[in-house]
Amino acid sequence: MQQLKVSQILKSLGRYAASHPRLFGEIARHALNRRLAVPLDLVRWAVTLAPGGDKAPKDITVIAQPPALGLGATANIMGTEMRVDAALLIDAIDATTAAVKVTFRVRDLRASVLNNLQGNLAKLLASGALNLSKPASLLNFVPKRPPAILEAKEDRFVIDLLKFPQLAANPSFQKALRTMTPILAIGDIHTEGDLLVIGLKATPRGLRESFQAFRS
Repeated sequence: MQQLKVSQILKSLGRYAASHPRLFGEIARHALNRRLAVPLDLVRWAVTLAPGGDKAPKDITVIAQPPALGLGATANIMGTEMRVDAALLIDAIDATTAAVKVTFRVRDLRASVLNNLQGNLAKLLASGALNLSKPASLLNFVPKRPPAILEAKEDRFVIDLLKFPQLAANPSFQKALRTMTPILAIGDIHTEGDLLVIGLKATPRGLRESFQAFRS
């Protein structure tokens, strides 16, 4: 992961704010209505910081497909290079210190083979044996179901982010959970313009617990 200095980040944010004056007005408007508006450019930037490698997804795209979030990537799946695009609808995020459950639906899934055109995946796609309208069925072709996937049916998935070892072992992420979950819950999530809009529900009764977690 690239290491960026605070001064570099602040300079980049300053340039971005100067070139997108209306965007920050939209962010302020959403904030007044207890919604967090995240520019998708920030999400795209975060994607560039992800660790690389031969097996890492490439050519990742993040676009708004209101109310869904459009995602795409090129990945090597079982030795076959594939381009995969889909619309992601986030139904709920239920976060506690014990689990961070994300419920989402995958719509308009599209997959195309870029190499190994005579391989098994290419043949399965060409024959229609892979039902892209029900993405959960694709897990039947995975040798071992990832432990982070708690539920999967048709186009609906439930995953637990704390089942990913890197997040579970990250002290900063754990502290953020202990600090934020007592006072904030996440409501509706959708895209609007080039923003990811996250509804927030405040629970002031957890202020003491949140403050103690922040100080620890």
